[in-house]
Amino acid sequence: MKTTARPPSSLLSLPLNSHPSASVPHGGSSKPAFSRDHPAALCPSKDIRNNVTTLMSLENCTVIEGHLKILLMFRTTPEDFRGISFPRLRVVTDYLLLFRVYGLESLADLFPNLTVIRGNNLFFNYALVLFEMLQLKELGLHSLANITRGAVRIEKNPDLCYLATLDWSKILDTVEDNYITDNKNERECGDAGGEGTEDSGETKLLPSRSNTHMRTLYLYLYLYPPPPRVTSFGQ
Repeated sequence: MKTTARPPSSLLSLPLNSHPSASVPHGGSSKPAFSRDHPAALCPSKDIRNNVTTLMSLENCTVIEGHLKILLMFRTTPEDFRGISFPRLRVVTDYLLLFRVYGLESLADLFPNLTVIRGNNLFFNYALVLFEMLQLKELGLHSLANITRGAVRIEKNPDLCYLATLDWSKILDTVEDNYITDNKNERECGDAGGEGTEDSGETKLLPSRSNTHMRTLYLYLYLYPPPPRVTSFGQ
């Protein structure tokens, strides 16, 4: 995957002139995620869908012991996400998946301090999935330093730029199984992609494997109900 130079402190900062230190959430503060007033909180898997208010179940989470899925929000707009941030969240032990969350333009404010996705359990071999996020313009996971196990799938995000500036080998053991395709052409993204990039910096799988994964992905995300609500955790 073609890469260009970027600030070493901003492994997944998008665009290149963004820095974690400057990414204070709208209406938020620069207070560290961990403090005496806010001890670490473990949360179970989260299946967040349909309405932006369901995101508030993440408010006290520092570690999600399981997966985090945010999906199927068809009536949300960029304004709905203004001021929503979860700076305490640092670790997801399984996978992070976002699918068809309308109006979300960046993950920078939502998860400014997400550092590790462990991939203990994967979503069809993937630890990070961004699929058909129609308004997503940048990834913005400034603090993400390690995906311990699993690959990355970033597909069909028509406004998503600067993917060619990312060196996934810095946070993954291998990039061979990454599937990054059908996002915005880097030539339409302005100068931040830098010279020397080719199209969208894609890493592709064999078509047959890709199509099978896509059909399974649709069926799983649309037809499978969310898991039962957990009322008690770790007790």
